Amino acid sequence: MNFIILLLAYFVRRRLDASGRLDLDALFRALVSRAPAAKPGKEHRATIGFLMLVLVFVSVLALDYWLRGGDWSPMTWPLDFVVLLLTMGLPGWRDALQAYGESWRRGDMQAAWHHVSHLLTSDQRAEGLEPEGLHCAVTSRLLAQVFERYFLVVFWFVLLGPAGAVVIRLCLALRDHWPSAPARPAFGRLIAVVAWVPVRLLAISFGLAGDLGGWLATAKRRTFVLRGKAPALLFDSANGALSSYALDPVRFEAAHPDDWPDFGARSLSAVRDLLNRSFLVWICVLALLAIAGIFN
Repeated sequence: MNFIILLLAYFVRRRLDASGRLDLDALFRALVSRAPAAKPGKEHRATIGFLMLVLVFVSVLALDYWLRGGDWSPMTWPLDFVVLLLTMGLPGWRDALQAYGESWRRGDMQAAWHHVSHLLTSDQRAEGLEPEGLHCAVTSRLLAQVFERYFLVVFWFVLLGPAGAVVIRLCLALRDHWPSAPARPAFGRLIAVVAWVPVRLLAISFGLAGDLGGWLATAKRRTFVLRGKAPALLFDSANGALSSYALDPVRFEAAHPDDWPDFGARSLSAVRDLLNRSFLVWICVLALLAIAGIFN
């Protein structure tokens, strides 16, 4: 039943993302901002945030255990569905990326920047990127965000149930919105630890869902390196798995100068298709686990 609930929540969440509805970022930001202010000289400490994670995890785990252990076990189905619906999702990106692709086609890079600048990290916004660099930043950010908001949540939901999904989403919110900026890297390091396995599974999925030969030639070695940041790993893996220089604007322009105006939209479409096919790979694996009675 968990497999069916996951599928249903995924498709409903995708529909909500397409329409830009049920964006909970503001809610998570408001919840995190209520944390007590750090004392002077202790701004880098994240103890309260980690205690919040533990408390939320134990609470959701206890609720799930209580429901499954008694006559209320069918109530775990709506609990799982609601948790997945609220913890997955990337609303607001579709319209922005569509407008970005149209601006790229017109050659209006100032408008293209305007449409996607709010989606980039502060470091990326500060770099003053050229069109090629801007596009690589946008696609890298898209890959990282889809990984965190879908694949990472699903991975820990499968392992730990709704408690895992809730804690992952809360940890992402703490990393991005914790009131004391010096303490945010601590949550980022925790995310890096819990994402180590799933990000490499997704990188392998890129190879299976895309150009396996190209992926083996360019990205296989980096996938199994102990250290390395998730966004860079995902970008390199996607670049290897995509043909026609979909993530290499310089080589694309040199090989297809007449098609350069369409590069932005075509590249984003290729990335989205690769992510969709990769999620299908995960679904197939989960279906096999469900048939085997491991994920049910």
